[in-house]
Amino acid sequence: MKIVFIGHLSKDINILRSKEQVIPGGGVYYGAFVAKSFSIKTTVYTKLTEEDKKLFKDMEDYGINVIWLPSKTTTTIQNIYPTDNPDERRSKMIEKAEPFVDKEIDSIEDADIIHISGLWHGEISESFIEKLRRKANVLGLDAQGFLRNVDSEGNMVYKDWEYKEKYLPLIDVFKIDSREAEVLTGIKDLYRALEEISKWGSKEILLTYRDGVVLWYQGKIYEEKFGGWTLEGRTGRGDTCMAGYLVHRHLGNETALKKTAEITTEKMKNPGPYKKKG
Repeated sequence: MKIVFIGHLSKDINILRSKEQVIPGGGVYYGAFVAKSFSIKTTVYTKLTEEDKKLFKDMEDYGINVIWLPSKTTTTIQNIYPTDNPDERRSKMIEKAEPFVDKEIDSIEDADIIHISGLWHGEISESFIEKLRRKANVLGLDAQGFLRNVDSEGNMVYKDWEYKEKYLPLIDVFKIDSREAEVLTGIKDLYRALEEISKWGSKEILLTYRDGVVLWYQGKIYEEKFGGWTLEGRTGRGDTCMAGYLVHRHLGNETALKKTAEITTEKMKNPGPYKKKG
């Protein structure tokens, strides 16, 4: 099996209980470690400065194939957790790497699975979804890269996705969290929101929230709870969850969901990406 992740890496400035730390992050970062942990051939296409590559050296050390595309800047995000609820994160964009362009998308190799994992709206153009659809047997998409907008002061503002009904029919697995589900539908109830989102055409929907992960598939809803976690381990929860599901999906949806919850629970016990023991 071969999986490709596309999206910016992020230099994350996390503030938890007034303590600040700078760590590597981004959906492609957390996702790639999961895939590689299960002996999947894993490639990441990303953009950042030459100087900041050293922050992400652990990816190549772990055996992940990273295609470093040049950018004059590196995406840098400040995440503030004001309470012990990990879903109450406040994010601010300090700096954005340059968006992906046509020739970079054209260079992406065909794969069994391609996951579109952007950090902000505009990083990966909607028009690229059709190109990537042709390159993948299974196409995943994280809502974050199309709902999370950046205002003039760098604040991360969630807005509904204008083109959701046009592009979701091209997606095999659509990843959202509880906040994104409400932004997309205006519905607070997770299960009712999932039913509404399912009308827009994605074959499967994976939703994470504080206590667990929910899957919508062929009109049925499945759910698995997370075990214990720490706030420090919260960053990367959804990205870990999505990657875990994508690489185990061939085992069947319910089995994959159980495995996903186990992987994500293990990751959330500690900061940093998931690494399989043994």
